[in-house]
Amino acid sequence: MPRRTMQRLALAAGLAWLVVAGYGVRETMVDDDTGWEVTYAVFAIALLVGAVLSVTAAALATAESGRPRLRIAGLVIGGLGCALAIVGAWALPAWMTLLGLGFAMVAVASDPGPGSRRALALLAAGQLIGVVVLIAAIEVGVGRRDEYGDYPAAGGIAVVVVAATAIIALIELVRSTGREAVERRDASVTLGVGRSG
Repeated sequence: MPRRTMQRLALAAGLAWLVVAGYGVRETMVDDDTGWEVTYAVFAIALLVGAVLSVTAAALATAESGRPRLRIAGLVIGGLGCALAIVGAWALPAWMTLLGLGFAMVAVASDPGPGSRRALALLAAGQLIGVVVLIAAIEVGVGRRDEYGDYPAAGGIAVVVVAATAIIALIELVRSTGREAVERRDASVTLGVGRSG
């Protein structure tokens, strides 16, 4: 896969996750519920774009996986997480768990190496840590309780954790794609020199 394709995909996904993080920050700071419809709609769209492009990046990064069945299962579960984000971006633990499990399966299915596997594992960890942060923040009662009985600040903190980790993982995925491309090129040059000599 061309590195430029991965760069563009990761950039678009990273920008979407940045908007998601902005929504999370807003949730931790705003004390009223006025005007939530527009910000929630922006959050839901950004979440969908970030999740879909991240799953796509994971699929492209592992296209030559040695464990295709596990990879496909992970991508399907990640796709279900994306679908759930469409239906209910408010269901944070549900889509975080599905995306986390999907990325974890794809990471395990990826070929061993320092780059892509580590980036995919970080994508998975960010989602799953987000669930833990959400539950812990709700149990502690971080922030005010809204009219639905939820703690918006707890959700906001979890969303920031997920988004920040996704951005870091996508940067690592682009870097690892570049390193792997250089290693493949060097290997082919070495093999070519060995044959000519």
